[in-house]
Amino acid sequence: MDLLQEWNDMNGELADKSQLLSADITSVQKSSKSVYLNLLKNLNAKMIWIRVLSIPMLLGAFFTTGLLQYLLVGMFISYELGRMFMIRQIKKLPNYIDYSTVTKDMIAFQIKLINKALKIERIWAWFFGPFAGPLGYMAVLAFKYKTVDQIIMNNPNLLYILLGLALLVFPINYLGNMMNKYAFAKDVERLSANLKELEG
Repeated sequence: MDLLQEWNDMNGELADKSQLLSADITSVQKSSKSVYLNLLKNLNAKMIWIRVLSIPMLLGAFFTTGLLQYLLVGMFISYELGRMFMIRQIKKLPNYIDYSTVTKDMIAFQIKLINKALKIERIWAWFFGPFAGPLGYMAVLAFKYKTVDQIIMNNPNLLYILLGLALLVFPINYLGNMMNKYAFAKDVERLSANLKELEG
């Protein structure tokens, strides 16, 4: 009789623990879904913002000629290349997630893709960033003076100014990284924490 009672008590404890574990997993799944959708929304907003910055350059190129036109087209292409590589990663992320299936693998895959998309942006910023300021300044001068010879003749300190603008990439990229941390880091950390909780 005592053995039967102990057996029933043990089954009850296991059932309670199983229900608690199931409730925890459900809570993590709901939290992960919410965080993921927020990250996806912010990534898509970033893609729209890059397009908003690049389109005026292309439009400006249609209404100009010579050096300025080439500079504007070059800047447009550099922005769109960065955007294209990021979108390739973002398109692998589904618009809606049902976490009732392969939760751990799915969260791990999403974290990997999100980090990869943000890494592409950092690489783009360090590769194209040093050219952005100088190209923008040259575009203004090209609008004013039309030819490279006139630009050089009327701007004796041009090289120093271009170098100074190129060095501005360091504080600008630092600010960009801070903005990305504000927009994405907390959610990525929450997804990572949820993944560890499920693996735990």
